Amino acid sequence: MKRTIIISIVVVLIVAGSIAGTLFALGQLPGQGPDSTPPADDPDAVAPPPPADPGATTYVSLDPPFTVSFPDSEVAQYLQFNLDVAVQVKGAEEAIKIHGPAIRNGLVMLLSGQHAQDLQSREGKERLRIQIRDEIRDTLSRLTGKPSVVEVFFTSFLMQ
Repeated sequence: MKRTIIISIVVVLIVAGSIAGTLFALGQLPGQGPDSTPPADDPDAVAPPPPADPGATTYVSLDPPFTVSFPDSEVAQYLQFNLDVAVQVKGAEEAIKIHGPAIRNGLVMLLSGQHAQDLQSREGKERLRIQIRDEIRDTLSRLTGKPSVVEVFFTSFLMQ
C-alpha cells in the first residue's frame, strides 16, 4: 500500500514537472508572456516590442510547385519546392496573383543559375530563400510601385 502511494506521488510530480517545463519552454508561465515588462528598478532591462498584429499577415501560395533541373550535377538531378509568400500590405495578395507570371519568370531565371551543391546545406537554402524574396520584391516594386513582400517560406523542398 505504501509503495502504491509513493509511486502515485512520484508520477504526479513527474507530470507536474513536465507540464511546468513545457510551459517554461513555450514562455507561457506568468511573467514570461509578450505583455510582461521588466522590473522598473532594472536599468539594463529593455521592454519587449509590442506584438505584431497576427491578423495583418496573409500567406499566398505560389502554385504550381517550382521544378529546376541540374543536368550536369552529380549531387542531384532536380529540385522541386513549394513557396508561400507573406504579405502585410493591403492589396498585395491580389498583386501577387495578378503578376504571378512575371514573378514566376523572375524566379525561373534566378533558379536556372543555381547549383545543386550550393543548396545542400541549410545556409545554401537560406541564401536561396532570401534571393527569392528579393526577386519577388523587385518584381512587385517594378510592376506596382510597392515591394509588398514581408517574407517567403519553403513549404516543401525536395532534391533528388
